[in-house]
Amino acid sequence: MILIQALLLAITANLASGRVWSPITWPFCYPLINGTIVGIILGDPLLGLTAGATINLAYIGWISAGGTMPSNIGIAGVYGTAITVLAGANPELGITLAIPIGLLGTLLWNLQMTLNSFWIHRLDANAEKAELNKVFFNAWLFPQLTCLLINGFPAFLLMFFGQNFFTELSEKIPQSFVNALSVAGSLLPAVGVAMLLNYLGKKKVIPYFMIGFFTASYLGLGTMAIAIFGACIAILSYFNGKDDTAANMDISEEPDEEKPELQIQLKRSDLIKHWLIGLGAEVGYNYERMQASGNILAMVPVIRRLYHNPKDISDAMKRYLIFFNTEPSFIGNIIPGICASLEEQRANGADISDEMINGLRTGLMGPLAGIGDSLAGGVIYPIGISLGCTLALDGNFSGPIIFFLLFTGIMLILGYNLYFMGYKKGSNAVMTLLGEGGNSLTRLTDAFGILGLMVVGAMGAQNVMVNLSAIINVGATQIILQEVLDGLILNLLPFGLIMGTWQLLKKKVSPVIVVVLLMVIGIVGYYLNILGLGI
Repeated sequence: MILIQALLLAITANLASGRVWSPITWPFCYPLINGTIVGIILGDPLLGLTAGATINLAYIGWISAGGTMPSNIGIAGVYGTAITVLAGANPELGITLAIPIGLLGTLLWNLQMTLNSFWIHRLDANAEKAELNKVFFNAWLFPQLTCLLINGFPAFLLMFFGQNFFTELSEKIPQSFVNALSVAGSLLPAVGVAMLLNYLGKKKVIPYFMIGFFTASYLGLGTMAIAIFGACIAILSYFNGKDDTAANMDISEEPDEEKPELQIQLKRSDLIKHWLIGLGAEVGYNYERMQASGNILAMVPVIRRLYHNPKDISDAMKRYLIFFNTEPSFIGNIIPGICASLEEQRANGADISDEMINGLRTGLMGPLAGIGDSLAGGVIYPIGISLGCTLALDGNFSGPIIFFLLFTGIMLILGYNLYFMGYKKGSNAVMTLLGEGGNSLTRLTDAFGILGLMVVGAMGAQNVMVNLSAIINVGATQIILQEVLDGLILNLLPFGLIMGTWQLLKKKVSPVIVVVLLMVIGIVGYYLNILGLGI
């Protein structure tokens, strides 16, 4: 039984960090999802659910962009939850365990990104020989085995040898230190909220965060209710900012240009395969050429359909083995759609050079990465995870399910439509997406930002806990400072902590230093009888 659990835990760790296929592994990297799975594997689903949700609160502003990894959230969730469950600890302790593990997990990420560079050179050799049939092994199988070894083997050892160790260790930790860690853990969600403010914090939308925060504080509304109100406000904001002139020039109403009849044509099944496999663009993610492994794997159905001469196949393979990096699952789908269209025209004799295709890809990858990362990491993720964590912390297993369906559902719907927009409209697809001067997309992003900040504001009010335990005696009267502050402004200290943390991040103070600072404040504050666990 332990051997099976160890193997499953190893696979879970790799799914959380190996980037196998975005519709599964992108939501799976978040502790709300992987913590629940870890709990199921270890026989305590409820503790896994609540520990994973608690850990995720500190990462609500976590965004990995451009191949950087500020903290390995997948490893933090899997290992932090596993240790919590194995030790039978309180869910609140999971967050204090997970954050240092996540920081150490960046070493695993760096190793993974470095070793995967080896396989890209094997793909170069495949391209020279036009070996399409070997692309799967060097682009997908071998990189994933590498990632499984890096991410999964430590998890296997943790489970196989560590169960009794963590149980015995938890029994030896003094209760006072457990309480101190719990106090520190209740402060750490402020970091996640502040990171999101730092990412989305345009001056004109910050008041919406305050609306969400104090609405939850004073009216006691749940996250779902505030999300509904936020959606209404976001819709009003979007349409009130709409330029009537631009509206009358709605480019989306223009009929698609008819594609000329081509002798060699891609079938719809080829396009579907190209799009679906392309959602795993990061499967062989590496520092040398980033998403090149995933890109060439996705192109295999297209190349196989269009080219039959070994020289043409080799040239096509080489075109997609250059450095490439964008957000590949939401907005970035438009690029492979355009490439499929250009390759189809080239196969039919159009004067389309390698430089034209790769110049277009390189030129689009940066702008679309900025849009995609902002939309996915700064809007869709925090809204979905806020709703999911709220339900999960109440012991409701629909929390991770709702988040998964919301996140992956939007990814698939948006990605599918943008891919086929790229294929049908070619290079004009980007102008269609951006609209007149990019104003439409900017307003849409701002509207989503309003909704996201209101929901995250509610999450901050509900989950950042700062409880003063200090009591001042004046004669025969006891003054409880926490009650005095609550009478002045409800949740004043949590709000002040979030704003203070945000200001530190704005001044470029490292999130690692901020986390350590809050942990020290929590632990020292508890032992000095300044901060307490609350009710």
